[in-house]
Amino acid sequence: MTRVGFLLWVALLAFGLPEVIAGTGAGWLTRPDVYILGIPLYALHFLLLCHFALKTKRTSWPALFLLGVVFGLYETWITKVVWAGYPGSDGFSMGSFGPWFGVHETVGLILFYHAVTSFLLPLAVLTRLFPAYAAAFPAPDWIFGTTRWAVARRVVLALVWGLISGHNMPDPRLYLISWMPMLALLVFGYMLLKNTPAARPTLGRFGLWFAGLWLAIIYIGSWFVLRTEGIPPAPALAITLGLYFVSALLIWWQPKRVPDARVTATATARMPFIWLLIVFFIGLVTSIGISAGIGIFSSVAVLPFVGMVALGAGLFLWLAVWRGLIRRG
Repeated sequence: MTRVGFLLWVALLAFGLPEVIAGTGAGWLTRPDVYILGIPLYALHFLLLCHFALKTKRTSWPALFLLGVVFGLYETWITKVVWAGYPGSDGFSMGSFGPWFGVHETVGLILFYHAVTSFLLPLAVLTRLFPAYAAAFPAPDWIFGTTRWAVARRVVLALVWGLISGHNMPDPRLYLISWMPMLALLVFGYMLLKNTPAARPTLGRFGLWFAGLWLAIIYIGSWFVLRTEGIPPAPALAITLGLYFVSALLIWWQPKRVPDARVTATATARMPFIWLLIVFFIGLVTSIGISAGIGIFSSVAVLPFVGMVALGAGLFLWLAVWRGLIRRG
């Protein structure tokens, strides 16, 4: 049961960080679609990609970033957001690459939001809290370290994610009932699990097949049910498949990395929770300000969406091209 409890905790972490921060998981406790689609989608992607990274020893930063990009490509086949945007909603938009691929949806969403928020951030939390992950993956000091660069990243990302969360949940009551249960369950779940030996970073054979089959059902079912009007013509589908192919080649090109059992944490286990509380309060202030009709909050809250595009492009050029393709390491 301890192993099941750990996997449930990871599932909440993998879903809660990207979806509650983004506001798309607003009111998640009482939404059936979250338990049918949302939590399985994020948890299975996260666990399978971690398993793949460990088994192939592709755990360098470029490889992990590219696996996060692969994660983000689900926004094409399942939600169709990358192809069709957010029709009938207030979703942010910045134009498109040709007729099918939105600039913000492709560069900001796939290259930054999902690569970092859906994959690298939950992985950083796990590597800070559970030694089995810290030995297997690079240390989480890129955000939870004590250097000036780590502090700068924490500040910038707290502002980006806090403003996005408050902007997308401008009703403070909805904001609170979305964030507070997640924070409470993550904290109390960790307190129960932190001294158990069940936090293994790989799936067993049964778990691997079960996760793969479940994810395949989600993809196939979503393709035929969700937003079928957003399915583009064959050229766009071919380009999307090409993105997978290019990502796979770049991941394969990365040198293998041997896990280091000597990895030691340079910051306390409390830091991820303290940092999440800071994100929470920034978002809460933003939500209250927008709901009160204070114009500056609405204006400032749009800036992170523009910044996501710049950050996504920068990360791709630095990690995928420079470190992943040219320097290979």
